Amino acid sequence: MSGIEIALGGFLGAMARYLFYLVAEARWRQPKIATLLVNILGSFALGAFVGSGNLSVFWMTGFLGAFTTFSTMALDAVKDFEDGKWLAGISYLLANLLGGLGLFVAGYMIF
Repeated sequence: MSGIEIALGGFLGAMARYLFYLVAEARWRQPKIATLLVNILGSFALGAFVGSGNLSVFWMTGFLGAFTTFSTMALDAVKDFEDGKWLAGISYLLANLLGGLGLFVAGYMIF
C-alpha cells in the first residue's frame, strides 16, 4: 500500500507546488520567491511530522517530496551566477538552506 500512498501524495504535492507557483507569480512576479517559500514551508512541515512522530510516507515522502524542490533552487542559483549576480545567488542559496534548516527545527520543536 505504501507505493500507492507515495504516488498519491506525490501527485498532490506536485499539484500544490504548481498552484503555489501560479499564485506567487501573479502576486510577486518572482518565481524564486515561490521556490524559497515551498522549500522552507516544506521543511517546517517535515520537521513537524518528525517531531510529532507521524512518519507517514504519504506526507513525508510523497507530498512533501514533490512539494519541495532542490533542483529548481539549484537552477535559480545557477542562473544568477551565469548572469553575474553572485551576491543574489549566494543569498538565495543561504536563504533556502538556512531558512529550511531553521524552520525544520522550529517545526520539530513545536510538535
